[in-house]
Amino acid sequence: MELTFEKDDLLHSLQVLQGVASGRTTLPILSNVLIQAADGKIECVATDLEVGIKIKVEGVIQEDGAITVSAKKLADIVKELPADKTIHLATTANDRVEITCGDGVYKIIGLPDEEFPQLPSVDGHSLTITGETLRAVLRRTEFAAATEDVRYFLNGLYFNFLPDRTEVVATDAIRLALAHCDPFQPPENVEGFIVPLKAIKEIERTFAESDEVQISIFENQILFADEKATLTTRLVEGDYPPYQKIIPDSTVDRAVVSKEQLLHATRRVALLSNPKNYAIRLEIDTEQIQVSAKTPELGEAHETLPVEFGTGRVQMGIDARLLIETLTHIEAESVGIEFTGAVAPVAFKPIGEEGHICLIHPMRLES
Repeated sequence: MELTFEKDDLLHSLQVLQGVASGRTTLPILSNVLIQAADGKIECVATDLEVGIKIKVEGVIQEDGAITVSAKKLADIVKELPADKTIHLATTANDRVEITCGDGVYKIIGLPDEEFPQLPSVDGHSLTITGETLRAVLRRTEFAAATEDVRYFLNGLYFNFLPDRTEVVATDAIRLALAHCDPFQPPENVEGFIVPLKAIKEIERTFAESDEVQISIFENQILFADEKATLTTRLVEGDYPPYQKIIPDSTVDRAVVSKEQLLHATRRVALLSNPKNYAIRLEIDTEQIQVSAKTPELGEAHETLPVEFGTGRVQMGIDARLLIETLTHIEAESVGIEFTGAVAPVAFKPIGEEGHICLIHPMRLES
């Protein structure tokens, strides 16, 4: 095999693939990236047996072939090469790869491509979503998914197909984030599916600039693809909890406040919260919101923010980390805080943006 690349084309592909080609594996070849050239196209592939990514790379083929090499080592080398010179990559005897750029020559050991796992093919029902919509629903929800929950069905995002919309949901049982978009036309007998969190992060990276993404579903596999890349992943098996039950149908009161003011005040006040639980106090009335924290060993802090519109009063405790992360993923200038009491889930809704809601379970305040 003999290939020539521009640095940026090869480096971008390797950086996308590195998240899947993990070094923490009992199978050394899974730390490698497969480079294959055939039929006039060059493809780079990585997989951890759960998530697989295949990317087309711009380049010139002098000789067809295939080899696997360490994804990290190859990316590290390419990253340091000069940008104004082309990169020449060729296989030599004994599965060696020789990389030439300008006056530099680098030789690394590879493994034969025959040992590399084949990515599953998904030929089932397909649907199309704009890249902007896909990235938006993932960005607004993925932060709320559980990361190490024994209830494995919480370690992913749930796509729920409804007649008038598709809802994307994430929850770790303490908080919940929901975003919805136009309805999909799913395969028959498919009401929804759970995409694992690791795959979600790779989807965001792989399709960061895609105009449209095609989604194909087949049994326990799902495939995301655009003109340049293909990502396959196993779906999480299990029934997602009935999240609709904890979303209040109606709220008694609400307060509208500047998102940035509340976010920055929370960050500052949280510096003097108890590091064991990061609890802060929110005191909301019709005119203002006071954010405060008091820790005997550290001290105390409070800030007061004006309310743009408000009804009702409440005092609640809340984990500052959860509030900061929630506000960070709300993109509107103002946020509506909707509440029914001190211990009921409190909803945060961006003003002027339909289809996005975040819930946080309050903490009990110490007297």
